Amino acid sequence: MSRQAQAPPAARPGQHRPRAARRAPAVPVAVAPTLLMLVLGLSGIGHRQPWDDERATWWAATLGWGDLARLIQHVDIVLAPYYALMHLWIDLTGTSGGAMRVPSALAMAAAAGVLAVLGTRLFDAGVGTAAGLLFAVLPISTRYAQEARPYAFAVLAALTSTLLLLRALDRPAGERWAAYALTIPWMGLVQLVTLGVLAAHLALLLSRSGTGARLGRGRMGVWTTAVAFGLLPLLPVLVLGAGQTGQVAWIPTGWPALASFPQQLFHSQTAADAVIGAALLGLLLASRRWTGFLLCWALLPPLFLFAVQGVVNLFLMRYVLYTCPAWVLLAANGLCSGVRLLPERAVAWAAPVSRDWLAALGAAVLLTLVCIPDLQAVRADPLPGDPDWHAAAQWIISHDRPGDGIAYSGSSGYRQLSMSYEFRDVARPPRDVFLKQTPQALGEFMATDCLQPAACARGRPASGWWRAATRPTRTPRCPSARRTC
Repeated sequence: MSRQAQAPPAARPGQHRPRAARRAPAVPVAVAPTLLMLVLGLSGIGHRQPWDDERATWWAATLGWGDLARLIQHVDIVLAPYYALMHLWIDLTGTSGGAMRVPSALAMAAAAGVLAVLGTRLFDAGVGTAAGLLFAVLPISTRYAQEARPYAFAVLAALTSTLLLLRALDRPAGERWAAYALTIPWMGLVQLVTLGVLAAHLALLLSRSGTGARLGRGRMGVWTTAVAFGLLPLLPVLVLGAGQTGQVAWIPTGWPALASFPQQLFHSQTAADAVIGAALLGLLLASRRWTGFLLCWALLPPLFLFAVQGVVNLFLMRYVLYTCPAWVLLAANGLCSGVRLLPERAVAWAAPVSRDWLAALGAAVLLTLVCIPDLQAVRADPLPGDPDWHAAAQWIISHDRPGDGIAYSGSSGYRQLSMSYEFRDVARPPRDVFLKQTPQALGEFMATDCLQPAACARGRPASGWWRAATRPTRTPRCPSARRTC
């Protein structure tokens, strides 16, 4: 046989196949994770009633464009692009919980597929398939696939940006670097905190620059230029967003928040133990070529946010949801490496490719089985700890009589917003008796209440005219000095 016709040598157990051998199936491996995530994301997507943050999305996305502009001047400027997208989407599909969540379900399904392609590019098709399937069955993936907020888009943006960076490093070309540069404003406009993945990109670049000083400096210069151009459109958002940090003052701080972070990141202690355990196995058994980069992706963003809590507190699980794929890649690499290290006689019945697929499928099925209670919990209606606003609204609607009003006990907060959502299709909803200024007039999510309730209620019958919507909770701190609490 001629030298040109010789087949490449088979990889030994625990080793990865040559790059050319693992690139070919990059797109096909994305199909199964994408479809699985799509099925899980769309299954029962409208069963759970929206919670406070999703109702905030509804409110912002159903405002007129002028009122929306006034709102983002005071709050949520960083989510303005998402609200604009949802404004257009709601105009087409309506305001039900299921309809508002479909874009997130589609984004999370795409993220599972991109993760499979990324795993194939970093390791091989077996690891890519395992990563995509494991990510799809995680409770946290379903939770935020069924959430009318931008977190699924942030995960997709971070994965796409990382994949395009790898393509640019493999074959530097102007169009590839331009494509990568475009993902930077995408990440920032979806959710500013997603830009933390750039720290992992820098670590990747430094690790790849060791092949030659001149080549390393060239890549670093091009990357720096691409990042600088990508950040330029975000400067207004950064400046305006810096004045709205008061709205995240409620986020818990301190070491207890760090200790509970793994469970919160995966929305399941069982899933956290399984994924992190498999990731540690990969660190012991597998090639360490990409582990440094993946560890930087998984650890640097949350640790940085924890360290700067005294300046601005953004240490919240859903803000760094985009780090979850890094853990999944490490776990998938560990599982597949463990299977490849099994004695040949134990797996002689399966071809090498079949072993990879069986390992991926077996890991996904096992993780699904052990996480069934958590997968059911993310579909609970309402979410644990939340009031059943829908049931309360249905009772009020069924007992409402002409001239009735509604009053909210204590500091109203999101209670008025929640009931407004439930009354959105009611022709004549009960009037808020103690309303002083509407949210539209304030450019806020919440209204202000009358400071003299007796005067506001003057002229109303002493009984039979009000319905109370209450929630057993502590009175929240005022999110803005503009409000009177």
